Amino acid sequence: MLTTPFTISHGFKAPRALVYTVHTESRHLGQWSGPAGFEPIYSSLDLRVGGRNHYGLAGPGGTQMWGLQVYREIERDRRLVCLQSFSDASGGLTRHPMAATWPLEMLSSTNFDDAAPGETLLTIRWQPFNADETSIATFDAARAGMAQGFAGSFKKLEAYLAQLQT
Repeated sequence: MLTTPFTISHGFKAPRALVYTVHTESRHLGQWSGPAGFEPIYSSLDLRVGGRNHYGLAGPGGTQMWGLQVYREIERDRRLVCLQSFSDASGGLTRHPMAATWPLEMLSSTNFDDAAPGETLLTIRWQPFNADETSIATFDAARAGMAQGFAGSFKKLEAYLAQLQT
């Protein structure tokens, strides 16, 4: 069973090279990525094909959330493709902490395109990878929540990019 990928785009008033950099360096990722109310607690980034980004976030009430990205394609300032998963503190794959039937792996691509001089169009595409029908149905039912979650991340990223450019 295949599903239509979840795709979302957003324009940023920042040059493409800067938007790419804040997606590929630990010191920047912790400043804006993750849900509202979560702070970084761990980051280990090895940005190369086959490399990993293992990270941890702490949220309200002591909640911890861990994630893992394994890079499949890297085109500097243009594109990142990875397998995105939830993980545990040691980097083992786990299910979504609030959705037990969420796909174990997501194929994620992030494209960075010039929108205008000094502006970037960021396009993110997610699709379940090696998922069963139940996981695909869970993914399909969560599209509105994914859009809301990305909107919050984009807002945090806009503020961070503005701070870097002042």
